[in-house]
Amino acid sequence: MKQETDLVEMLLRKAGRRIEPPDAAYQDVLAAASAAFHRKAGQRRQRRWLAAAAAASIAVAIGLALQWQAPAGRRDVATIERVVGGVELAHGDAWQPLDERDGSLGTGRRLRTRADGRVALALAGVGSLRLAGDTEVLLDGERRLFVQHGTVYVDSGSPPDGGRVEIVTPAGTARDVGTQFELQVAGARLRLRVREGSVAIDRGGRSLMGAAGEQLVIDDMGGVSRSTIEPASDAWAWAEALAPLPDIDGRPAAQLIRWVARETGRNLRYESPAIEERAGSVILHGDIRHLPPLAALEAMLATTDLEYVLDGDTIEIRARGEPVPEP
Repeated sequence: MKQETDLVEMLLRKAGRRIEPPDAAYQDVLAAASAAFHRKAGQRRQRRWLAAAAAASIAVAIGLALQWQAPAGRRDVATIERVVGGVELAHGDAWQPLDERDGSLGTGRRLRTRADGRVALALAGVGSLRLAGDTEVLLDGERRLFVQHGTVYVDSGSPPDGGRVEIVTPAGTARDVGTQFELQVAGARLRLRVREGSVAIDRGGRSLMGAAGEQLVIDDMGGVSRSTIEPASDAWAWAEALAPLPDIDGRPAAQLIRWVARETGRNLRYESPAIEERAGSVILHGDIRHLPPLAALEAMLATTDLEYVLDGDTIEIRARGEPVPEP
């Protein structure tokens, strides 16, 4: 027994002291576990599920706490593109306002938005991440983040290396398959809206798939309901308003038109082949930063002989005034 004790003592000394995560991480663990265990604990079936939900919440929160590393080990995984309203970045146990001029964010950084806050980030090698109000996340890597609560929108497009985004929450883990989607987390409740592509949700060993135009709601007890949501629905407006605009100065109008159609979830149609050809030859000039996609399109086309009209879920590009002659 003495030899075994000495061996354990030697191993512990060689391992050294581990980095202590901040107190806030432990509070996350306590809050998640308490909320899960006390919710409707009077019914037997609910107690069984709540125990599993609490275990999942504890695992996620502990995982969140263990992700904290010394600053020297961090690498940049996101770039700040736009900040609107109250957005804060954790510095140890304190929160400080985030500014667009702060530049890049590294692994292990915690970010939160107030009720009036919104923020758009460019994820390294993937695409766009946007946070709605009352949201808190931790950046764990280029393609992995923890969402403690709130609403996020991801536009991963089609990464050249095929990599996907993984979002871990107390209510389950989402993995996209080249897509635009929104994920909302509130305790053990999860809502997934898929605008393009598809998203897989893993929850307690159970796998669910959401396809484009579909909304899934998983309630506190694990019940699943499905409904439809149009890609051009107003429900996406908050994410569209944060869309990082492409650099269009000196570029053809067709490039902006394609971008706006995708960001607004609409089909694209040209009035005629001549109009499509014209859109490819008209060169735009100017700065449209911080304008929503449709407002940006209207502002830029106002300087050309083209205009757009909305026809249901379709954007049609037409000639302004006199029709453009066929070539």
